[in-house]
Amino acid sequence: MLLQCNFANCKEVVSLSGSAGLEREQFLDEEGQWQEGYARIYKILSLLPAPLPIRPSEETPDEVQEALRMAGQLIWQSPEAAANHIRQAVEHILDSQKVKKRPKTGKGKLSLHDRLLLFEKKDGDNGKVLRAIKWIGNDGSHKGGVSRDSVLDAFDMMELVLTNLYDDTKNQVMEKVSAVIEAKEKAPKAKPQAATSAKVATGTAAAKPAP
Repeated sequence: MLLQCNFANCKEVVSLSGSAGLEREQFLDEEGQWQEGYARIYKILSLLPAPLPIRPSEETPDEVQEALRMAGQLIWQSPEAAANHIRQAVEHILDSQKVKKRPKTGKGKLSLHDRLLLFEKKDGDNGKVLRAIKWIGNDGSHKGGVSRDSVLDAFDMMELVLTNLYDDTKNQVMEKVSAVIEAKEKAPKAKPQAATSAKVATGTAAAKPAP
């Protein structure tokens, strides 16, 4: 089966493969009576090329984007494998943010969890979100440990972090907003008042000589 992306600037065509079947279901009819019937169920097994569930900022590091692309390809076949790749994306983000990998002693390596705690000291909100993604990624290490919905939740969380860290659109727009407001609402300069000079008569009237 072929599907086409409905984004106006994309329109990419993808090939879909999967399975279909019938599943018995019960439902209430218009008169409130229980009825039985069958519903056709479709299960996606692969999409080629696989669409990415999110739209990363253009400034997102290549290593992060590549890990997310792999996660997007695997989510239909193995949510566990997809979760592991999203976890790798978390590690790449910490690398791009210059979060150290070794303790002060220089011996051994810091765990991903410890690195995230260090990052949270600098960026509490994004660090907390990445820590949640890490836990979902950890669940992917166990067969059946993570659902596809949980992986999609991780993608949503990841999109928020990527927007916060690598998308400068908000700052650029707000600069334009400030410029417009300053130009339109700036108080006009007060015009200097014209100096008024009063003529004050200070002399005495000269007396006319007697005829």
